[in-house]
Amino acid sequence: MCWRTAIASVLLLPLLGCGRKATLEDCQMVVDRNVEVEMKRQKVTDVAQIEKRQSEIRKELEPLVKECVGKRVTDSMMECVKKADTSAAIDECMR
Repeated sequence: MCWRTAIASVLLLPLLGCGRKATLEDCQMVVDRNVEVEMKRQKVTDVAQIEKRQSEIRKELEPLVKECVGKRVTDSMMECVKKADTSAAIDECMR
């Protein structure tokens, strides 16, 4: 699926500047949120299905998630990701 590529690109953004180092939880949240908004775009709203898919994608992207850890993020970036309702919006949050 092409949205996996979108998630990967967000995780690998250079994220320079102010802020703090991203934690594993931060990086996993970005993945989870991307999966959630994409599944809702596809009209999948069942929480169990979304959580199952998040787990699958986290495993598939584990190497990229590990590379994400330590990159610079801000609390406002992470709040933006939590509120974003599209993958494109999440990408914008991370820039």
